[in-house]
Amino acid sequence: MTDFIVSYICHKLRVDDPAKIEIEAKRKLSPSTAQELKKYFSKKKGVKHIKSAVFMDQFIDTPDFDLFHSGASLRIRYKGEGSNVYLQYKGHGFSHKGLLFRSEFSSGKIKNLVKEESMHDVIHFTESKFRDIIERTLPRNMKDALTDHFSASVIKRIKTAPVISVYRKEKYLVRLGNCLLEPSLDHISAFHINRDSFHSASNFWEYENEIKSEDNDLESKLSRIDDLVAFDDALAKKFQLLPESMDKYHRILSCFMKKTHETPAEFAENVPDFGRRTPPLI
Repeated sequence: MTDFIVSYICHKLRVDDPAKIEIEAKRKLSPSTAQELKKYFSKKKGVKHIKSAVFMDQFIDTPDFDLFHSGASLRIRYKGEGSNVYLQYKGHGFSHKGLLFRSEFSSGKIKNLVKEESMHDVIHFTESKFRDIIERTLPRNMKDALTDHFSASVIKRIKTAPVISVYRKEKYLVRLGNCLLEPSLDHISAFHINRDSFHSASNFWEYENEIKSEDNDLESKLSRIDDLVAFDDALAKKFQLLPESMDKYHRILSCFMKKTHETPAEFAENVPDFGRRTPPLI
């Protein structure tokens, strides 16, 4: 039965490798709730603070927002104060039990994309077209996913950057045998880049919780779904956490443009349940 579910998920997400599928929950929260959660996690047994991180994302799309309307997202991520630049793609997803299932691919560090900063504090970019980056830097599985999910004409038109955002992330860890949960508190400040007017700003907090496993084994992740649900449900009884079905790119852009993309569809009723029942962890 587990093999059938893994095959079903891969088929639904149009991904060959189950290791490239992530399972996570998202919740909306206010700034005050975020601070309360920080204090709670700092004292809660079994919850370990991993790191604090700040990085920048530049989401890219076609002029017609083909990726946005498909439910996918593609971003250039700048980490290590800009020294580590890579491309991250997340395919369209679906929801089950309030959890988001989707594929995730990363390029690894892209060299020669950003020139060394000069004394006038401007970051210069080389004249690399996106299709050149695909040919030069993307691993085969990521390239295959993009070409399978989108036509060649769409990929050729990926050249605009409608959203630039700064993330401030507090990441935590909860061990679950050969798996773990990674709850995090994210503060996002994003700008929607407009051609003929001021750049609209979006500023919000978000709670995320993702299941991780050794070697990204999807079967192990599926066995821990009820653990994640129980963890978050227990938190929601203590703090004001509201369900969120959209990823960051779609949440940001939905504030600034008419939403025409499909939200993640619920699983069909005849699909077997995932995971197992477990007591709350908090």
